[in-house]
Amino acid sequence: MDMNNVSIQGNPLYINYEFDFFTFPVLVACIPLSYLIPTIFIIFKVFKVYIRQFLGKKDDTMNPHVFLVIVASQITSIFYMISDYITIRLPFSGILTSWCASQEPNHLLKMLFFFSIYFTFVSWLFPFLLSALRLIPVYFPRKHSKLCARITKFALPSIYFYPLIFTFTLIPAMGTCRQLLGPYQFGAIFIWFTGNWFDLKLINGIVLNLAIWLILCSISNLMLYLKLKKLKSNRKSVILQRAEMSLTLTTFSMLLSFITNLFCAMIFLIFPSLTVYFIALRPFANDCEIVFAPWIFYLTHPIFKKKQRVACKKEVSRVGTLHTTY
Repeated sequence: MDMNNVSIQGNPLYINYEFDFFTFPVLVACIPLSYLIPTIFIIFKVFKVYIRQFLGKKDDTMNPHVFLVIVASQITSIFYMISDYITIRLPFSGILTSWCASQEPNHLLKMLFFFSIYFTFVSWLFPFLLSALRLIPVYFPRKHSKLCARITKFALPSIYFYPLIFTFTLIPAMGTCRQLLGPYQFGAIFIWFTGNWFDLKLINGIVLNLAIWLILCSISNLMLYLKLKKLKSNRKSVILQRAEMSLTLTTFSMLLSFITNLFCAMIFLIFPSLTVYFIALRPFANDCEIVFAPWIFYLTHPIFKKKQRVACKKEVSRVGTLHTTY
């Protein structure tokens, strides 16, 4: 990584570094808490409604498997948020500098870096799974429930295993801390690694996955849009159309991380010297997905509005079975 290849471990200048809370980097690290903490409460509200749906009577405005994937994605985003703070935002602020410099290169630092990469990979898989589950009721309306159940049962565990294919080379690696170059103040560090198997560059797997999953998500959402456009004349329920629109907006908000990460990856490959400038902006760009997806879903889907749930149940009882699960 061209940002800096020199570890600060054992360097007395960094060991004796005194953290100052009243600095601009600390302010930058604290500002996101103003919207990330409320977002966590929204995620738990979504989870609470899911549990109520799971234990009680199902709501016809929501495919339970789609709901499960959205909940799993949003809960996972909390862990991504935590790993992002530990590996990027806090080291930038200097709060970990003295502690990190006092450590020998170790597996703990490597694991902190690993989780930031791991949850990044995971976040790219949920949008495609969500799109696929929304496609099934459109193309297989009579057996969509069984197909969605089978796919979800297989896909969810696979999503959490998949990143290991691209990160297993980190097993023997040791984590280190390095000073950020460029415009950053002394003591602003980042967590990295050294000594991985085969000396493989993680950026290759990152770019490959970004391209593949972005293309697949784009194709699946285009197929869904074209199919729904044909079926629109047969779907008169305003409530159900709102549910469709809510899921569409939620899915698109989940794609924001593709755009930001792809942009940063291309900068890293084409203009590596500029990486230090964009790496500080990347967490804020990723916040868009972390924040927008749960808020959009919670504020727009009828399942979270009591009056609309009642209205939908009346419509379902009036028109019979509806494939309102996408």
